[in-house]
Amino acid sequence: MRAWIQTGFGSAEEVRGLATVPAPPLGPGEVLVRVVACGLNRLDILQRESPVVSTFRLPHIGGMDIAGVVEATADPDDEWLIGRAVVVDPVVTDDTCEQCLAGHPEFCLNLRTVGSSRNGGLAELVAVPAANLHPVDIALDDLTAFVELASLPVAAVTAWHGLFGAGRIEPGETVVIPGAGSGLGGFGIQLAAGHGCRVIALVGGADKVAPAQELGADVVIDRSADDWVQAARDATDGGGADMVWDHVGGRFLQQAIDACRIGGRVVLSGTTDSGESTIRNTSVFHWGRTLVGHGGYSREEMAAVIDAHGAGRIRPVLDSVWSFERMREAEARLESGRFFGKVIVMGSGYDVPERLR
Repeated sequence: MRAWIQTGFGSAEEVRGLATVPAPPLGPGEVLVRVVACGLNRLDILQRESPVVSTFRLPHIGGMDIAGVVEATADPDDEWLIGRAVVVDPVVTDDTCEQCLAGHPEFCLNLRTVGSSRNGGLAELVAVPAANLHPVDIALDDLTAFVELASLPVAAVTAWHGLFGAGRIEPGETVVIPGAGSGLGGFGIQLAAGHGCRVIALVGGADKVAPAQELGADVVIDRSADDWVQAARDATDGGGADMVWDHVGGRFLQQAIDACRIGGRVVLSGTTDSGESTIRNTSVFHWGRTLVGHGGYSREEMAAVIDAHGAGRIRPVLDSVWSFERMREAEARLESGRFFGKVIVMGSGYDVPERLR
């Protein structure tokens, strides 16, 4: 099969190339999925530059967000899946550790991730546990549907859990959503607005203000031009937001704390800027604010997101769709920061849908 193989750390041209490699073997309980579309994530760039997680190994195939068709199964009991369109949950648990046995697989001690600590979807075929599949009822020739489904796994489900599971947002609350141009931010705006929250969205450029408003943001602040913390406090009559969703990390965390009202909360869901933050302790305990760890999402939450998409309650925001051979250009688009929405790569042998070109 053809696959984009990472062999080192550095620039895309230096360490990632298109190669022909054997199809992945199937382990017990696994299935073979032919990739129709694969969404890119910031992690694809970060782990190209350095090993982000301790279980990362070279050579590696990236790509966490996968929609495709099942071709083969290791277990005869799973043969009903052959020929079915599926979305892949990239989070693989062992189901045997103490956390899994206690009913908390989201905290699995031996967790692995498709596209990070397991090979991912930037290939013709990918092997994943059958338990990680979410079958969907779409026509196998509806490539646009596959593209939209490939935008959901990481961004939409992370937003769902960050806002509803960890953040416990309530109608009427004011919620700050950073990175409105990212997949995470775009879905976050839709989910919070659809839940009856007042949404303050943060963008990185004037050209992203109008698209964020179209997604449902009540207030849009351009971080590149404004002191966003002061602007957010001004938009709340000086009181601050009920919740700030921090999927950025680094210095953003202290800013998020400062943008909260007395007794407000910050949900920590990611480290796209940095995994290291320095905060003023008094800004938390003195004002009764709370820092909430995101934790892992559940497969039930992923199913809920897929159902919400199918019912039209959330819509994918697509920046661009690229052919398999142009993956490096897709990655460069993501790396540039000029995108708004998800960047998707088609599977090998599949054309970009005409209306998405």
